[in-house]
Amino acid sequence: MKNLKLWPLTFAYLIYISVYASLLVSTQSFAANNVLFEGYSKILSGGVHVGYTIQKYEFDPKTKKFTATTITKTGALGSDVTESLKAVADESLKPISYSYTSLVGKETKTIDATFANNKMKAVVKEGGKTKTILTDLSRPENKGVFLSQFLVYLILKKGLQADSKYEYKAIAEEDAQIYEGKAVVSKQEKYNQFQAYKVFNDYKSSKFVAYISDRGEILGVTNPGQNISTELMAKPSQATAEFGVGSSLLKNLFGEVPKGTENIVSKALLVETLKPADSEKPKEYGVPQGQGIQLKGTAEIKTKPLPAAGGVQSSPQSNSEKAEK
Repeated sequence: MKNLKLWPLTFAYLIYISVYASLLVSTQSFAANNVLFEGYSKILSGGVHVGYTIQKYEFDPKTKKFTATTITKTGALGSDVTESLKAVADESLKPISYSYTSLVGKETKTIDATFANNKMKAVVKEGGKTKTILTDLSRPENKGVFLSQFLVYLILKKGLQADSKYEYKAIAEEDAQIYEGKAVVSKQEKYNQFQAYKVFNDYKSSKFVAYISDRGEILGVTNPGQNISTELMAKPSQATAEFGVGSSLLKNLFGEVPKGTENIVSKALLVETLKPADSEKPKEYGVPQGQGIQLKGTAEIKTKPLPAAGGVQSSPQSNSEKAEK
């Protein structure tokens, strides 16, 4: 498994008047609900459940800052990876700071990055060594650079629509380097039971296909070349299964144990299970369009041999195709 981008996408994203004119809602609407998205996604390799990721996106109307918090956990078949990220950007998506940590086996890597005066300072600790990366973001070739965790917000800012293309430069939080990327939005189609835009993303020499709702929620992502995918689940237990992370770690990172209910998949389940007396439609959660999520690894996750064909489940992409029929 190698740097599977989920568009804070991320995937993620990922994501007004004047500068924000192309966003579909004003910043005032964020005040009604600071949590824009929160959900649990399961990770599959060759159709086998190997781990999960939790993503939470918030906007603070007082400080006018976006915050993206994610954690990823895989089991033995996914190289025993635990990875977390907390990224902060201002309302124009200009980077403010981020902290990244990964644990692969017994190898730990941390990156703490701050941004000031159009410069990035990232302190990287890995293998008992410390190095500092300094990047001048004022250089012409770095114009418009943002944290890759907020990619979907960039797309929403420019307008999420079919038959559109977005070329960008983003900082990969797992190595504090800038890479060029290109996202192409195709037509809407059914992914499981939901309408979603099919988006092709090419970043860091890897290609991904994401299914994004018109509200910017990433329902699923597939890396066709590696047969790895993620799928947003209605219940946390459907994603976490036996791959546990202690509640103390989650509380330290998120401030609480995420409930995973601030997303379209969880809301759909809630509507289905409401009793007739309580059938009033629940309020809309989050921002009318946008967030991204992503799953990123500092090293390739070498998966072990998979079970015999009889025990292999179909991939989320196959489920999507079935839902279309």
